Amino acid sequence: MFSKLRHVVNKMFTKHLLVTNTAIGCLSMTAGDVAQQFLEKKIIQEKDYDPKRTRNMAAGGLCFGYLGHLWYKMLDRKFPGANTGSVVRKLGAEMALGPPLVLGTFITVGYFKDQTLRQSFQDFKDNLVMVLAMDWAFYVPMQTLNFYLVPPSYRLLYVSVINLAYDMFLSYVINKFLTCGSFG
Repeated sequence: MFSKLRHVVNKMFTKHLLVTNTAIGCLSMTAGDVAQQFLEKKIIQEKDYDPKRTRNMAAGGLCFGYLGHLWYKMLDRKFPGANTGSVVRKLGAEMALGPPLVLGTFITVGYFKDQTLRQSFQDFKDNLVMVLAMDWAFYVPMQTLNFYLVPPSYRLLYVSVINLAYDMFLSYVINKFLTCGSFG
């Protein structure tokens, strides 16, 4: 049984890596939203679970998984290895690309919330400093370990597992507009 499971996992992380990473991104953001809504329900007793919100975050996760797969392949091709120079370059690229990726998530989720593109951009702008501070404080140490220690085919899985708390934060930030307005 264990050898069969190992065989399936090996195929997932070699032959079917794109599908695996896309599914991992979707599952990660879905889990983050479900956990965040559970937390909100505990704090705000009258708040009901919103399956549409979870669907919207899952759609954002599909984009995250697909684009993340392509991103990590490109980083490893452009900056091969796990030496200090390569890791620093990968971290610099991550810090530069983080804001457009988060903007893409705001736009994707906004689309499914029937927001205009303008509103999604405004929501992103209203929260840019907070999102960047959280993104860089969270991701720089996490990605340093990722680029030094994690084999390339498991990078997105590592990020998605570690990312659950960040996905909860992102779910709150993106969806708080429905009840709370922006942080402004």
